[in-house]
Amino acid sequence: MSVKSSLFLLFLFLEGLVFGQTWQLEKELLLKDSTYRWTSDEWGQLYQWKENTIWLQQNQNQAAFQETYKILGEISEVQAISGLRALVFSEGQQMMGIIDNTLQLKEDLLAFYNFNFSNISKVAISNRPDFIWLFDQYRERLILFNINTAQAVQVVDNCFGGIKDAQIVQFFEYQQNLICHLSDGRFFEFDRNLTLVKMLTLAPNITLFGYQNEIWLQDQNWIEKLKPSFQSSRIELPIQNYQQLQVLQDRLYFQQGRKISVYRLKM
Repeated sequence: MSVKSSLFLLFLFLEGLVFGQTWQLEKELLLKDSTYRWTSDEWGQLYQWKENTIWLQQNQNQAAFQETYKILGEISEVQAISGLRALVFSEGQQMMGIIDNTLQLKEDLLAFYNFNFSNISKVAISNRPDFIWLFDQYRERLILFNINTAQAVQVVDNCFGGIKDAQIVQFFEYQQNLICHLSDGRFFEFDRNLTLVKMLTLAPNITLFGYQNEIWLQDQNWIEKLKPSFQSSRIELPIQNYQQLQVLQDRLYFQQGRKISVYRLKM
């Protein structure tokens, strides 16, 4: 085969990688107000919250469940563990709890101030249902915590090398590893035993997410794999103007005002 023929076949192959990607709109969800925070679960149920109140819109019910948790003050995070359970966290009150799919607390709230923690600023669910990840900001400490036994299983201090007042912008588990993305662009990946396995410095204003068995980055209106290879090209997002993008399970959620459009990428 000639060099020209080889180059032409290579061009067709790369073109197929770029243009073979298609976005499929699956459904649209509606927020009560565009300022509410929100997330979804593996069943596509929509959680939205403001201050100390959560609303849950189930797929089969027209009326949303609503619950107010006065003791939590202001809710910082709601993270779906499954279609039946979600984690609720208040940084201000240093408390968290597990709720079912009718928004009822499964057990008593867990108060972090009863443990040897200074200030838990980030929490993340784990694929192991009995565990969560915690970040104690004042001590620069990562913690793998068993919520059933209420014990810290693994603890690492000075996890980012002694950064004073480290600010984590993204904190999540993917493929059993913990991803920590800092506001200064540094990226840290720890294994399930909190051993550092990867450290990178990324460009500013980059957003990361786990998707299709890879870590991807999003820069303005494009996404690509964290370490692009010969088989990886940038992919243009289906929506250009949006308030917020979340990647949950294998779907991309674009918020435009009160509307959330849910897309899947077909390879």
